[in-house]
Amino acid sequence: MRKQNIRICIAVLTLAPIFAQPALADDAQADIDAGFVAFQRGDIVAAMGHYTMAADAGSAEGQARLAWILDQSEQNEEAVKWYRASADQGHSGGQYGLGEMYAKGEGVEKDESLAVEYFVLAADNGHAQSQRVLINAYEKGLLGLTVDLEKAAALRHRLDVQQQAASEDVN
Repeated sequence: MRKQNIRICIAVLTLAPIFAQPALADDAQADIDAGFVAFQRGDIVAAMGHYTMAADAGSAEGQARLAWILDQSEQNEEAVKWYRASADQGHSGGQYGLGEMYAKGEGVEKDESLAVEYFVLAADNGHAQSQRVLINAYEKGLLGLTVDLEKAAALRHRLDVQQQAASEDVN
C-alpha cells in the first residue's frame, strides 16, 4: 500500500507541471496586460513589476517587454539576458532586441554578423522593424553586408505584402 501511494505521489508531481501550464500562461498574460496598462499611464515601475513576473514565469513576450524597458534604461547586460531568453523561445521581439544589442555593442561585444542573424530570424518571423533594418542594410551596405538591391527589394516586397495582409485583417 505504501509503495502504491509513493507511485501515485510521484505521478502527481510529475504531471502537475503539465496541468499547471495553462494557468501559468494565463497568469503571465494577465501580468503582460497589467504591465501594458501601467506603461500606458506612465507607471514604468509597476510595468516592470508585471513584466518581471511574466518573464520569470517563462513568457517570451514578458521577457522581451522587460528587456526593452531595461534597454531604454541603459541596463544593458540585464536587457541582453532577457532579450536572449525571449529570442531563444523564437519570439521576434526578443530576436530583434538582441540583434539591436549586438549591432550597437550594448551589453555584449559588438558583432554585426550576429546582429544580422538575429534580424533575419525576427524578419522571418514577420517582425516589420527587423525587415526595415535589413532593407536599409542591404541598400546602404550596413552591418557588414554588401549592397544588394535585389535582396532589399525582395524584403521590401515581403514587408509590403505583410502590411497589406495586416490591414485587411483589421478591416
